[in-house]
Amino acid sequence: MVITYPDYRNSILNVSNSILKHYRVKVAYDTLEELDLILEKNYKHVFLVLLDGFGVNFLYKYLDADARLRRDFKKEITSVFPPTTVAATNTVLSGLPPYASGYIGWTQYFKNEDSNTIIFYNQDFYDANIKLTENLAEKYLKYESIYEKIRKASPDVETFEIFPAFHPDGYASFNEQVDKMIAISKQSNRTFTYTYWTEPDATGHIKGVYVPETEAVVKELNQEYDRLVSSLAKDSLVILIADHGQVDVEEIDILADTELMNCLVRKPSIEPRACNFFVKKKKKEEFLSLFLNKYSDKFLLYSKEQLYNEELLGTGRKHPLLDDFLGDFLAISVSKYIFNMLGEPAYKGHHAGLTRDEMLVPLIIHEVN
Repeated sequence: MVITYPDYRNSILNVSNSILKHYRVKVAYDTLEELDLILEKNYKHVFLVLLDGFGVNFLYKYLDADARLRRDFKKEITSVFPPTTVAATNTVLSGLPPYASGYIGWTQYFKNEDSNTIIFYNQDFYDANIKLTENLAEKYLKYESIYEKIRKASPDVETFEIFPAFHPDGYASFNEQVDKMIAISKQSNRTFTYTYWTEPDATGHIKGVYVPETEAVVKELNQEYDRLVSSLAKDSLVILIADHGQVDVEEIDILADTELMNCLVRKPSIEPRACNFFVKKKKKEEFLSLFLNKYSDKFLLYSKEQLYNEELLGTGRKHPLLDDFLGDFLAISVSKYIFNMLGEPAYKGHHAGLTRDEMLVPLIIHEVN
């Protein structure tokens, strides 16, 4: 597989910063010039749509050249690192890279709570008996959202967020979300809308990337996107991106590797393809030797210092808990393999590694004049 690193001058981070800049918010990160020029046309209604897991590989594998999503495709951009939903969607919603937001993966270790916490569920990943009395993301990772920033800088703009049914007032289908966006476009005031949908990521996780079920989902998304851009009121702009791509995977039961586990202070965290290891001080040399002998053909092994020095997580003001979240080493997949951290087979497709298909996402733009 081709290794691809995030490009923080041509990424989903820069999409958000272009939008913020358009609404007169002072930004700290680069914007995308191509998007800036389109936003300068000052459309009344701006829609940012994020399809979870819709990497460039899906676009070309399953859609013909005349498909609307293909016709509106402008360029390839990258996700952030890790290219995974927790890190990437919070980048989009904060305008900050993971280095500054503190959102780096599905499971993050909170030292003050002694919990490997599933960020989106606010529950311990390994121990259901651990009861978290507070929402840890709210307590430790709260940021000013792009909605708040836009409303402050451009109070004449009404903001909307359109989420799936797991969110309060969420929607059961992308079809219903499209209906809502069409209705918003008919308002007389200026609007900005962020829409998030779970596919094709959800199907890819369960069924795999290159299977008929996932192909059907992608084609249905294209049909609904076509309906959206064909039905929006004039003076509307649609920007469609993804948080990351996805690859077919095979699992390695990392907990069954007792030699490696005996070197650790606690169980692994973050992501199966960006696996975080807190190593006992006297076991670091042993851990390195074991890991490199067993897994160096499948994973890159980065120290915390290397992650920072190579700016894989981005730049800016480092989140105050980032040093706590990151262990001594992070194993990053550059192959088809993932580390199963629960001991039970779970995934056919996944993401968070450094392959091209995980990292590259489309920038799709449609102007309704």
